Amino acid sequence: MKRLAILVLTLLIVVSITSCGGGGSSTAPPSVVKHRAFISNTYSGNLQIMDTQNDTTPLTAQTIDQFGQLVPGVPVTITVAGSLTFEVESPNRTTTLVYEQDAHQLEFVDNATEAVSGSVTLPDFADMALFSTDSTKVYAPVRNAPIMGVRPGAVEVATISSFSLTTSYAVPSARYIALSPSGQFLLVFADDSDSVFLIDLNATTPKAVEIPGFARPVNAFFNSDSNTAYVISCGAECGSSAGASVQPLDIPSQTIKATVPVGGASVGLLNNGTLYVAGNPGPAGTYDAVTVSTMARVTANSVAIGDGYHSTMALAANNKLYIGAKTCLNQATGCLSVVDVANNTADAPLPPRGAVTGMLAIAGRNTVYVIEGGFQVIYDTTTDAPQKTQVVFTGALYDVVQVDQ
Repeated sequence: MKRLAILVLTLLIVVSITSCGGGGSSTAPPSVVKHRAFISNTYSGNLQIMDTQNDTTPLTAQTIDQFGQLVPGVPVTITVAGSLTFEVESPNRTTTLVYEQDAHQLEFVDNATEAVSGSVTLPDFADMALFSTDSTKVYAPVRNAPIMGVRPGAVEVATISSFSLTTSYAVPSARYIALSPSGQFLLVFADDSDSVFLIDLNATTPKAVEIPGFARPVNAFFNSDSNTAYVISCGAECGSSAGASVQPLDIPSQTIKATVPVGGASVGLLNNGTLYVAGNPGPAGTYDAVTVSTMARVTANSVAIGDGYHSTMALAANNKLYIGAKTCLNQATGCLSVVDVANNTADAPLPPRGAVTGMLAIAGRNTVYVIEGGFQVIYDTTTDAPQKTQVVFTGALYDVVQVDQ
């Protein structure tokens, strides 16, 4: 009877997995999951797969071995290899880029086949990369890229059709980048610099033009016509003598039109005309909101949040903004903070669970996936608490991206 019960349970689990995957149509990916998120695993070198509509991962079928013992199914993964960190989804959603940090490689995963289609090796480490708006190229800032006759640093351009580096734009100590919606303008932010470097990719001979007047800028968010970029400057937290700020940069004239001081600004998110920024001017972190059409602060006083270097944000469906820090004391409180942007108030501090390296707000649900301390934590954004259903993967997780709409 015990053997029979195990067999019945196994059959039910297999049926459940099949139904969660949405059937076995010929157009379905090998994992048979319709609403996929990929999670990078620095330990196994694999991408884990989540179904973001029911918070499950596909499993291989369970079996009974020759001794009559139940052999559990294991998570279906995409084999990439190495130590995987950040991920980027192509605009056309056909390709997921994942970075292999040991070999400095950009690995390209075909979303339809769930297999690596090719890779490109960078000359040194990179902290991020972006796809071109037409999904044919990838731009990667490489701080230590060797450049003949000048200081190291460049934005390397990889062409996906040939899986090769085809262009290099010299910018000393290039660390971060932002791309306009038109795909024409690339802004580059360098370590220990108070300038922004503008590259017109449509120019006959594209090259970086230095625009001073910032305070350790780290990112920018463009308006819809690509003529204005709202630059966030990290300020004193990143080594500048000036404070953190948000500044609109007029691209055609290459001039700064205003300066809005904020508490801290190492990370930001633009949503329906409001720019949310967070940083750590010390000793604790701060959150601010700025209306970009008028360049006016919504937060009269900066809202206190957790400490650390804030590097990621995700806005949930119920107006809860999750803010993650890569580093923090992680003692009484953790590296994850939550702000209700409807009234710009911080929720109660969350317990320490480690560095936050990746986040994904699930569209249409009050759910956020957070990679925290190397583990995935699925939060119910109505309570800011981990929901009852959790999926634990073996290894050390790093980043998460939504693959399917």
